[in-house]
Amino acid sequence: MKVEFFSAECKLCNSTLNILQDTFPDLQITVHRQSECVDGSCCQLAASYGVRAVPSLVMDGRVVLVGRPDSAELELLANVLKPYP
Repeated sequence: MKVEFFSAECKLCNSTLNILQDTFPDLQITVHRQSECVDGSCCQLAASYGVRAVPSLVMDGRVVLVGRPDSAELELLANVLKPYP
């Protein structure tokens, strides 16, 4: 499973990433940070997935979370991730 996180590195994005990493410590998340995207490739990648806002979590090319997750969204993510180590 490929998991990617798009971030503007604001407080909301940083706290969302921390929540995801704390909740799913074994999940390998590729983080695309705005400050590291100097050639526009991250923007193109985000657009190809349909990312329209940050923070966004993408799993296997599908946007599965936009914004800070509540407990219900974290539970849904946990159910999606169950079959994966």
